[in-house]
Amino acid sequence: MFANHRDGIERGQMRDQETSNRRKLNLGIDAIGTVDTILCWDKLELCFGASFRFSTEAKFEITRELAIQQARLQKLLSKKNSAESFSFQENAKTLSEKIERIIETNDKRTFSFISDILNREGVSDVSAFCDVLKALGSAKNVLEPVRQNDLFRDIIRKIVKVLLKESIPLSLHVQSTLNKFMTELDRQLPETIFPISNARYIEEGRIRILKDYLRGYLRSNT
Repeated sequence: MFANHRDGIERGQMRDQETSNRRKLNLGIDAIGTVDTILCWDKLELCFGASFRFSTEAKFEITRELAIQQARLQKLLSKKNSAESFSFQENAKTLSEKIERIIETNDKRTFSFISDILNREGVSDVSAFCDVLKALGSAKNVLEPVRQNDLFRDIIRKIVKVLLKESIPLSLHVQSTLNKFMTELDRQLPETIFPISNARYIEEGRIRILKDYLRGYLRSNT
């Protein structure tokens, strides 16, 4: 009876630990260590055969890339103002282009109107003001929203790069070791390797994603 009670306590502690780990991951605290506690390397290694073992370096690199991916995905989901920020950039870019056209066409009346307003606000150079607008409109990867599919493509390519260092022969078909490994990774860390799929046969949907993201990449590396 005491043994059963002790086992129940230990299972409860493990569930608490898992919940705590996932909460840490969401907060971005010690993300690499947290991902490592979630991953089951025995199951991941089994995808490549019963005797296969990852090197310590490969485990760290895979864990690090997964932690970075988790942070990117969470940042993307929590970035509520990305649409407004992108709209601001587009407006700044459009306004700078309109001012440049006014300068190029020598529209003195409109130029004088803009210049008078800027002078009242303490801005003496219309061209300098236009340059500021251009800088705001062309700022890359700051306010521009990131496409989610790009994140899935990048994590797949980075992990495949690690696998190639381990001299693992990779091929692309439904029962391939690569597909089994990627699917197991995504099972342990849901929606990290593959986006949500509406495919009738999930395995076929995922192999198509692998082919799309790795077309040409594997050909040049294997």
